[in-house]
Amino acid sequence: MFFLLSISFFLLFPFNIQSLICPIYNIFNNESSIINSCDKNFSLCTYIITQSNYRRCLGIYTFDKNFKTKENLISIRQLALVDDFEEKYSNITECILDIDKTGTNLLCRCNSNNCTLKWKTAKNFNEKFYLKHKLIKQYEYNNWFLLLIIILLTIIIISIISIIIIIIIIIKYKWYKKRYEKDDRSFLANISCASTNISHTEIDEFLSSNPTYQSIINHGKNSIIYRAWTTEKDNLQHEKKLVAVKVYHSQQYKNIFENEIQILRMIHHSAIINFISHGWHDLCPYIILEYYDLGSLNNYLHSHKLSWSICYSFLLSLIDAIDYLHYEDLSSNDYLTLNRIRKPIIIHRDIKSSNILIKSYPNLSLYLSDFGLAKILSPILIPNDFIQIGTYRYMAPELLELAITHTSDALCKVDMYAIGLVMWEIVTQCQDYSCSIDYQLPYAEYINMNEMNENKILDTLHRIVVNERKRPIIHRTTNMNSKLSDVLTIIEDCWKHEPESRINARPALYRLRHLE
Repeated sequence: MFFLLSISFFLLFPFNIQSLICPIYNIFNNESSIINSCDKNFSLCTYIITQSNYRRCLGIYTFDKNFKTKENLISIRQLALVDDFEEKYSNITECILDIDKTGTNLLCRCNSNNCTLKWKTAKNFNEKFYLKHKLIKQYEYNNWFLLLIIILLTIIIISIISIIIIIIIIIKYKWYKKRYEKDDRSFLANISCASTNISHTEIDEFLSSNPTYQSIINHGKNSIIYRAWTTEKDNLQHEKKLVAVKVYHSQQYKNIFENEIQILRMIHHSAIINFISHGWHDLCPYIILEYYDLGSLNNYLHSHKLSWSICYSFLLSLIDAIDYLHYEDLSSNDYLTLNRIRKPIIIHRDIKSSNILIKSYPNLSLYLSDFGLAKILSPILIPNDFIQIGTYRYMAPELLELAITHTSDALCKVDMYAIGLVMWEIVTQCQDYSCSIDYQLPYAEYINMNEMNENKILDTLHRIVVNERKRPIIHRTTNMNSKLSDVLTIIEDCWKHEPESRINARPALYRLRHLE
């Protein structure tokens, strides 16, 4: 019975369901983009019939931004169906075009068959269009203005940070400089006291007497070294003391002289030359040093073969001296005396066999000398610290190539390369060396530097050391002394081509000490 009543109700009171025809066109689904009419592009448009009371026809259109209310300048961009559950457009049968929120398109929603194909513009359309574009342009201008402000603020902040960093660097540099100057004054006070023990009058008299050729120990590019006698003031017997007097040719070498004095009074090591005093004579600065009776290592090796014990002693003393120079003194404050300060890192920069001295008493031993080109490494390095300096024959590949890394470790590695060459000179004159050869300087088997000028020497060394990566020849045999073979390996680690692969002084010293 209820079922029959329901059927009767639907027949007598049918729902008010209307059908709506809407054209469909989507620019993204067609090769042609904007069309002017579905009539002219019939194949591109489709038509959908909807029987929902909540669907409306939607039209989106493009237009010429400079048009003056001319509908023929409007083109179809998209035609579709849209939901209208709130029924805002249920009574709108005409397509009245209005500007969308972006100001770039026109759109309409309407509720009549194919209404989106017959559009009209709103009465106040021009006013809305110009107002909308004015607001958009203002918004774009504000965005650009805001972006410009952000960029300017970023530049200002970066500049302020950069200035602060530069100021901090300058303050630190001045602080470190002041600290080293203070340390320097402390050493000056200490040395001034020690210097009074030497009779400078006797030295002045000696230099004024035009010393004979027999008094000359060495004649260098910057200075002449004399053998002289002087009296120690606290010696009650007034016994004469034999010293070496290094006299610079003129006051133009004042900077080298002062640098050497500063470093010599800073270092105290059993394998480094002993500084006694310094002074001036006829506008020429001089340094008084301990006298080493056997001369340079270079001269000594020309006429002596070394036993393994002497060879080992020389190598150990040399590496120990370099280890002392290359590492900062980390002694506690309680350990330091009143007139003593911490020794900073020092690089020699001119290590070679002629700058190493030999002394026979009390034991045959060697001493590193000539600190005129040496450098104290401050925490802040400057480009001038990495210039090409030293003796070409002993110059590391990166220095010959002017490609040295600007770090403290790189400067120490330059010294280690030269140490490797000097060690080779010592080892090849050891009695246990596998091949008995006469003494020769490094690379003498490749070039004769006595027959070349300075530029030719530099070019030749660059070709051999840098391009061809050659090193002095090492002779190994199966029955070689195992300790000597280990030393040769250390030498090869010292003169490796890449500075990063080159051994430092401390591990080299550790390996040498374990050969005892």
